[in-house]
Formats: sequence, C-alpha cells, structure tokens
Amino acid sequence: MDTLVSVKTVPVLRIDPDLGAGIPTSKRPQAERACLARVQELPRGEWDGEPGVDHDQEGLGLLVISGALCRRVAQSGHHGAEIVGPGDLLRPWDQIGGWSSIPTDSAWLVLEDTRLASLDADFARRAALYPELAEALLRRAMLRSRYLSILMAIVGQRKVETRLTMLFWHLADRFGQMRGEWVQIPLPLTHATLGELVAARRPSVSTALTRLSDSGTLVRENDGWLLRGSVPDELKRL
Repeated sequence: MDTLVSVKTVPVLRIDPDLGAGIPTSKRPQAERACLARVQELPRGEWDGEPGVDHDQEGLGLLVISGALCRRVAQSGHHGAEIVGPGDLLRPWDQIGGWSSIPTDSAWLVLEDTRLASLDADFARRAALYPELAEALLRRAMLRSRYLSILMAIVGQRKVETRLTMLFWHLADRFGQMRGEWVQIPLPLTHATLGELVAARRPSVSTALTRLSDSGTLVRENDGWLLRGSVPDELKRL
C-alpha cells in the first residue's frame, strides 16, 4: 500500500486499490473521488479503541491502512491475542456485552505507528453507490475470521516450538518482506506477546525461541524478526 502523507482525508481506493478492483473501469475514477475517508493516527503503545476526534461509531468501521496492532483478550488471568494490519476492518467499540456467560475483557496495543481510515456513516452513504466495495469489505471481514481459525490451529499443536514456527510463517505470509534467504517480519513482538499469540507461558516461549535461534531458523532484530529458509516439510504435513 502507498505511503501516506499527513493529510486530513485519504482516497481509500487509491491507498488500497484491491478494495475497488471489482468496480467497473468506467466508474472507478468517480468512485475514487467519492470514497474519501478521514484518518486517525495512532502512536505505539496502548489504545483505548475509541474512534477519535471527528470520528463516529456509525458506518462500516475503521480500515487499517498502515501499521500493525495487537488485540488482547483476557479471561480469568489468561490472555489470547491476534495481530491485525493493513487491509483489516475493525469495529473495536462492538463488544459481546453482559449477556455472555464467560466474561472477557479486551485491550489494544499499537505495535507500529498506525493509520486508520474512518469508514463512517458519511463514507458508507457515498460508497453505497458501489456495491462491489461492500463485497470487498465483507471479504476482508471474513478473511480476518479465517486468520483467527489459523491461530486456533496453531495453539492446538503440542510443542511450543512448533506453535512459534507456525506462527512466524503465518505472520511472514501477512507482513513478511524477502531479504535474500531470510524473511523479515517487521513486528516488535515481545516474548510476552508471543506467549499470548500461541497460548504458552513466557518461560516456555523464551526456551523455544532460544532453540529456534540456535538452529538458525529465527533471529531477533531491534524492531522485528528474521525467519530463514522455507516452511519445514513436517509443518506442511500437519
């Protein structure tokens, strides 16, 4: 996706052209002019999930246009997590509520400086002329549920080392950048966050990471990780 400058609004279909791929070519310039959205900038650190000044909770939600966030869910002292990034559609103000038999609490951590496009009620009304856009956004929402299914499959593996290897290859697919024989994953994931992602205690994660480092599979950088080689054959057979 394109690098953004500091502006009040962005042309969503130019920043994220895949969203408008289904719109007929003859209508695309008009759609690009109509589908403008205000931008919310989030620095690294905790985020309360609020849409920010001049952004409301109506409409379609918040579209991640750059950066990365971690959504953390807590229940009885245990945590689960997911990573969201460019292309993901968020509605953090929508909560399960008091009707749930199993109470949970959620929080957000901004891993990288992040920009969110507010697809608010005004945007939704303008975008309604282009049903292909709604279809693309629905596809994005469904893809996020698929990513969560992958995480569920990962945490079901017996060995923590296997879980971490699978997680890093999953993150490489989403965020990775090739650097020779290595894949750079520019996410500053701590041992504690990795533990929440793979449902393991921090000491077990640290031990498994040491093994992966000693084997030459994984290297930690100042602001991310390097993953070497290709997906192991034993993981392809899982």
